[in-house]
Amino acid sequence: MVLIVLLAIALSVLPFALFPDTVTATQTALATVCSIVLLVFALFGLVHDTYSAWQLVAVLCVLLVLVGIGLAVWRYFEESRSLPVTESAKLSKGAASLETGEKAVLRLRTPAPRDRLRLTFEADDIGFGSPCVPSSSLRVTGGADGRRPEARIGEEMTIALDREKRTVRLEAELVSDPGCELSLRVARAVLDND
Repeated sequence: MVLIVLLAIALSVLPFALFPDTVTATQTALATVCSIVLLVFALFGLVHDTYSAWQLVAVLCVLLVLVGIGLAVWRYFEESRSLPVTESAKLSKGAASLETGEKAVLRLRTPAPRDRLRLTFEADDIGFGSPCVPSSSLRVTGGADGRRPEARIGEEMTIALDREKRTVRLEAELVSDPGCELSLRVARAVLDND
């Protein structure tokens, strides 16, 4: 019975010990329910009357191994899935009226560590005259690798990130014909891993 109580306690603490930052309410509830069931079986002797102690220990060990494998697989998928962050990507006020050569600052707080940011900008012409959006592009600086990726408005670009930093600060410079003025916004921002 003492062994069952210890296993129940271990099962309820295991998710927190393995993944302290990412345990969800559902996982906590599942571990708690499993622990309570084990304690109830131990207290009322339901398991002991049917199986020997060694059979019980073997079954519980297999269950713990399966739970551990399940948590490891879940952690892998949780850490590698793409995270849409378009809503939290904030452009500086200057992005509302950006002229050739000027820069807008993009700030973003990352909800989880990721290796790169896939970013797409959209823009509208402000000035009068020929449309500037089709021939305009943005050159982004501030990535972890020091590169300066450039992409046309509406095309996706990839920026390397430092996994250790939870905030991202990038500068987007408008590359366009002289006299062009655009209103810039983030169309899509997604964090993912290589």
